[in-house]
Amino acid sequence: MQFEISKKDLLRETGISYGQLYRWKRQNLIPEEWFIKRSSYTGQETFFPKDKILERIKTIQHLKDRYSLDDLARMLSPETTGINYPVDKALSREIMDYSSAEIFRDKMRKGFCTFWEVCLMYTLALFKSKYLLTENDLMRISQKLPEWSECLQKGSYKIYVVKYDGCNSVIIAAKEPPLLLDRALQVMASYDLEEIGATVKRKLNEIGP
Repeated sequence: MQFEISKKDLLRETGISYGQLYRWKRQNLIPEEWFIKRSSYTGQETFFPKDKILERIKTIQHLKDRYSLDDLARMLSPETTGINYPVDKALSREIMDYSSAEIFRDKMRKGFCTFWEVCLMYTLALFKSKYLLTENDLMRISQKLPEWSECLQKGSYKIYVVKYDGCNSVIIAAKEPPLLLDRALQVMASYDLEEIGATVKRKLNEIGP
């Protein structure tokens, strides 16, 4: 279930003004589709997806003194469909580690990767850093990246590491409805791929080489 927050509560919780909120909307720092209009007994009220808007405002407040608002808009909301990113760029921005980059270059014979391939590799590396996936797991799972990345453009997903009979593997499933598993499968960790996407966008579009 996606939780929402009213505009009134949002302004109170974040300390921003009505003017700032709508100025950031006009400057494409906050997506227009996050402004959800609902009828109420007072007329009409605006709500937002709570986790997304709070995270976005926190990011804007953290970065607005370092970057122009135009740069911030480009960092937070770049066009990703149809763009291929050099593996070297993902490596230099610390989105991929060396072993992940080697899988792309040597095993998959790719010098470039799609946005969602970058996101998936970044997530798998996070799982590996928590000792939930091995190098061999990474090698095996990476073969599915092109197929999975195509699907991720069409909905909201979470990625899970699950353990069965002492072995760990990966499941990608839509966020709604919630994942239902046999009791023999244990969820070890999970990430929201929309949140991973936002992190990767910022890293790919930071000012620098």
